[in-house]
Parts: sequence; structure tokens; C-alpha cells
Amino acid sequence: MSQATGAAVSQTAGPAATAPPATAGRRARPRRPHLTLNDDGQPHPLMNSLSLFTLVAGLVACVLGFLANQHGAGSWAHVGATWLGLITLIVGLPAQLLSATRSERMLIVTGLVAAFVGVSLGLAHGGLLP
Repeated sequence: MSQATGAAVSQTAGPAATAPPATAGRRARPRRPHLTLNDDGQPHPLMNSLSLFTLVAGLVACVLGFLANQHGAGSWAHVGATWLGLITLIVGLPAQLLSATRSERMLIVTGLVAAFVGVSLGLAHGGLLP
């Protein structure tokens, strides 16, 4: 700035002075948290997939178990709940022992509880066979 007028005075001249910085065209994006099961920074693709399978299959078994409780539901809901719950328990229990991170364990335990509820309701309403 010049002292007399208070206006800004450019120290450089030429086309380089008017060029925008390289990052001027980009907008700064706010950092959003992302969901990851790898809390320790190491990739665990097998354990992540087993965790997700246990959660999804356990929830499906639980829903099927509750549908078997309804009188208007088909007679196959208890069979699906029982078999899917048993498969989920067989996959989820060893996965719980081998899991590497807390996030994986949380998903696995949630899936195991849901699978147990599905198996229990399926067995209470008809069992393994139609």
C-alpha cells in the first residue's frame, strides 16, 4: 500500500501477476466422516464381508421369524428363519473369534443376536421343515 493514498500497489508486473492461483477453481469440500470397519488402518476384506453378511442375514432371519408369527404369512417363513438363522450363527460365531476391529465385532454381535431371535421364532412356529 502506498502511504499517501492507501491504495494497493502491485509489486510485480506482467501476466504472471494477474494469473489466478492453481487451486482457485476448486472449491474446498468439507470433510465428511466416512464409514469404515478398518479402525486399525489395515484392510480386512474377508472379515468385513463376514461382518456384513452376519448383520444382513441375521436381520433377515429375525424379520422372517416375526413374519412366521403372523397368521396370514406363508408356511415357509419359519423354514427360512430357522435355516438362515442357523447358517448365520455358524458363520458369525467363528467370525466373532477372528474379528480384528471393534466395528466388526459390533456388527457381528448385532447380527448374531438377530439370528438367534430368528432361529428361536422359527423353531417355535414350525421348525426346520415345512
